[in-house]
Amino acid sequence: MKTMVMIFALLCGAVLQALVPNWRVMGQAHVPVLLGIVLYYAFSPDRGLMWTAAVLAGLLQDALGPIPLGYSSFCFCLVALVVSRVREDVFAHEVFLHAGAGALSAGAVTLALSVLLMNDQAVILSAGRLALKLVGSALLGAVTAPAVFHALEGTDRMLGNLGEEAA
Repeated sequence: MKTMVMIFALLCGAVLQALVPNWRVMGQAHVPVLLGIVLYYAFSPDRGLMWTAAVLAGLLQDALGPIPLGYSSFCFCLVALVVSRVREDVFAHEVFLHAGAGALSAGAVTLALSVLLMNDQAVILSAGRLALKLVGSALLGAVTAPAVFHALEGTDRMLGNLGEEAA
């Protein structure tokens, strides 16, 4: 059942991320719904779901845009690895932690993807535009991640997927 929830969340997240318009004042940054899903599973104790979510979310994100397949998966896997390493040292059910993790992760993924794409000469960004996009991504990540966590945690709780560790 956990895998079905994850796949459903990824599909809904991909649709939502594709439909929400980008704002020019945010540097044309996308709302990081798929990254929020990856973060949710990175804070869970199930490593298999974490890796699956990171790879599938990355492939979905790449398929929805001009990014070569695999770039976002690589970045999402790195973020998931880092978050899973510190998972035991933090309170995983705190809203401020989710907002901070969303902001830092969205900024890191945006920077990594921008560097990869500029290295391939697929995208040309000025320093100012990149800075604006990083700030916009971080702000959107801080808002999006807690909402995604709340929605997925509620779904998992409703379906009985959460055990004693989440109570």
